[in-house]
Amino acid sequence: MELDGLGTGEISEALATAKEFASRFKRKGVVGIVFLGAIARGYFDKFSDIDVIIFKRRKHRFRLKYQAEIEYKGFRIDYEIVNYEDSARSEWDMEKRWAFSNALIYYDPESRIRQLISDKVPLKSKERKWMIIEGMIQSEWYCNIVSESWVYRGDVVSAHYSINAALEELLNAVFAINKELFPPKKWRIRQSFHLRWLPKEFRAKLEQIMQVKALSTKELKRRRAALNYLWEQVLPRAEEEVGMRFSEFKTMV
Repeated sequence: MELDGLGTGEISEALATAKEFASRFKRKGVVGIVFLGAIARGYFDKFSDIDVIIFKRRKHRFRLKYQAEIEYKGFRIDYEIVNYEDSARSEWDMEKRWAFSNALIYYDPESRIRQLISDKVPLKSKERKWMIIEGMIQSEWYCNIVSESWVYRGDVVSAHYSINAALEELLNAVFAINKELFPPKKWRIRQSFHLRWLPKEFRAKLEQIMQVKALSTKELKRRRAALNYLWEQVLPRAEEEVGMRFSEFKTMV
């Protein structure tokens, strides 16, 4: 992850601290240790903590809490001890998959964690296509149908919120077109700027969509126009990736 040098000055110390803390868990019964979050993405600042996941065999026991946030040598460490067998059998949700897509593997003597990540994280072809279909249909619906229905009902605040929902759905489609998992909401905008493909005038139109000068119908129309512009730029690429016209896949959701 590129963050324009954000917090890179502290990354070495944070990584060294993470390794020192995690080294105590390199023992029999531990399948692997992974660093997530800031240090795995290559940055660290005052808002960051050190995220450590310890994968153990189900029968192995530790004499400490299995999940906690502690202070360690001036850093906040958020660690979790999980059963490897349970992780291998369970379905991983999108947020977990995204987190592990940036994982830094610290300890993996039998390469089981590397294989686990390879099995669980990547987008499947059918899954990606469905994400594009749903994102395009839902964004158009929220932007043009739902927002207008709230205007008709006399609730302009809900109409503006519908534009926010439409933007989220459109961003999901753009991430899927780029063969990327959806980041958590706090990372979604930032990460969108680094995607390989983006619609024309993406950043300028995004700012127009997010800006709300007043909760009025005039502002709603302005925001809707900016979002529809982006939607129309994304549409040809979405149709190409899905292999059908929007009029065809519109009936699928």
